[in-house]
Amino acid sequence: METEEERYNFLQKRSGLSKLEFARSLGVSKERGYSLSKGIYHASREILDKLSSIYNVNLNWFLLGEGSPFETEKVAIRLLRQEAAAGRGREIEDYAEEETLKLPRSLVSPYRPENLQAVYVAGDSMIGEHIYNGDAVIFHPGQTEGNGIYVLSLDTALLVKRVSFDELPRSVSLISANQAYPPRQIVGEELENLRIEGRVVTCIHKV
Repeated sequence: METEEERYNFLQKRSGLSKLEFARSLGVSKERGYSLSKGIYHASREILDKLSSIYNVNLNWFLLGEGSPFETEKVAIRLLRQEAAAGRGREIEDYAEEETLKLPRSLVSPYRPENLQAVYVAGDSMIGEHIYNGDAVIFHPGQTEGNGIYVLSLDTALLVKRVSFDELPRSVSLISANQAYPPRQIVGEELENLRIEGRVVTCIHKV
């Protein structure tokens, strides 16, 4: 199988689902599924995540034709019991890392799994970034600089937001991906209560 559309069609037939059912399982319309099957449209990150999490697809194989079609290796990511709010904030609880999230290695590549953590999301403020209530975000605690989407602590709340850093005057903007939640600018003494936990590197959608 030389092309992405050939590999998509292989997976659809292997699943035992109709073309429509397979497309819906990936969260796309019949028309988008048709485009994928014909090579008109390439799989988005959200589609790739679902191919990996639902069908255990090796993403290196799907994108590049390298290796076997299905993942044989799973890695364990530390899962925080605390939910991070994609909304107005949730109280921070004890971050006891008593659970792990098992994921295909290709889903977190090129990162080392021992350097990553996961937390479930509650709320709808980041739906414009395709982060939904009940999803798990994977974040890298060692990456805390530069604009991007982060897990962060503010006062007694754990949040997932797009973060913009401004030097003059020194401030941090927390930006939602939902018009129902206006941006919030953190300045002055309030910055002392802000801690960037880590940059979000991928999101695992709830099935």
